[in-house]
Amino acid sequence: MELGWSLPKRKKYLADLLKSEVPNTHPVPFQGKQQYMKVYSVPLDLPRYRLENGRTTGSQAEYLAANSDFEEDFFRVDGESDAAQKIQHGILTNLAQGAKNLFREFETAEQEEPIILSQLGYVINGNRRLSTWRTLYNDDPAKFSRFSSIDAIILPPCDDRDLDRLEADLQLKEDLKAEYSWTSQALMMREKTENFKYNELEISSIYSFRKNQLQELLDCLDYADDYLESRGTPRQYSIVEDKEFAFRQICRNRKKLKTPTSKEVFEKTAFCLTDEAAEGTRTYAEIQKAAENLDDIKEDLSVEFEIDDTNKTEEQVDAELVHILEEAENFERAREVIQETLVSAAARARDKKKEQHVSRFVLQAKQNLQDALSGIGNESSKSGVVGNLNEIEALIGELRKWAEDDG
Repeated sequence: MELGWSLPKRKKYLADLLKSEVPNTHPVPFQGKQQYMKVYSVPLDLPRYRLENGRTTGSQAEYLAANSDFEEDFFRVDGESDAAQKIQHGILTNLAQGAKNLFREFETAEQEEPIILSQLGYVINGNRRLSTWRTLYNDDPAKFSRFSSIDAIILPPCDDRDLDRLEADLQLKEDLKAEYSWTSQALMMREKTENFKYNELEISSIYSFRKNQLQELLDCLDYADDYLESRGTPRQYSIVEDKEFAFRQICRNRKKLKTPTSKEVFEKTAFCLTDEAAEGTRTYAEIQKAAENLDDIKEDLSVEFEIDDTNKTEEQVDAELVHILEEAENFERAREVIQETLVSAAARARDKKKEQHVSRFVLQAKQNLQDALSGIGNESSKSGVVGNLNEIEALIGELRKWAEDDG
């Protein structure tokens, strides 16, 4: 399977193609306006995948983590690399078999929308579809002969920011965000800010992120990196794709704690809970409760792991707890202690609520009577008021008797 012609061959073919007349156009939101661009027919083998594809950023990171022979910039240093293109093809075909299975769709479907190519023949939009068509055609050229040539738009000269904005407009709008994992979004934003020197204003303009949203997303990714490193699975982002809200709870609750050592204990505590986090679990609520009951958790963990706090400062005890919570052999045991502590805290809260329910109801009745008094007007009805007041006075007498009884 050929995964893109050589650059000189692509450039010449596309330059000649642009001179030809074609009957069809297609709307593209490009460089700040809707443009109707010509649709050309190009050979299936011609395009190269765009390795900077935001949707594949997380999968690329996982591949590099699992294959240490490759340099960190393997997918960025050379878009013409046959090796990188082959790996990218594999990543894209895996993604194409996801929730919206493109292989199943194109078993019978025709191409409806053109893919979009840069002037150099890199795929700006349509990478997954292209990988699907190539795989189907390679497996059965006769059955899928309709994909031997494909419809494509060729963009005019532009810079990388124009391409990023186009990708955002076509793929990162609200109705399609579900197709981007949160880690892919976060990794893409990190790459734009760190490697390509986008500032917050540019990110906000292109990707429709508010400043606080962008910062929380990047903070969540930092915690995910720390979590994966602590679990011996660095950059294996597929592990945390269903744990997004666990990291959001860590972001939002860690900042509420006062001391650096308490923050560290909370983070490691939250990581223990995150091990069981998934969509539909109660872990997210547990992480918030862990921040609210951190002193109790520290006390119970200290007892469980036999920390001698004699003549030690709180910071010193916290440091020992952090060390304990960093050891893989302690993860499960610590999680059980943490969860038991939270169950006990919830039970105490319920008991306290029961203890105070009489006072709460009396206060509510007082407020209701005050509202009734302040609401008296010329048109207010007196019907039933005296009878209800007589009953209220009787109830007050019984409550007073109970409240003043010293027995």
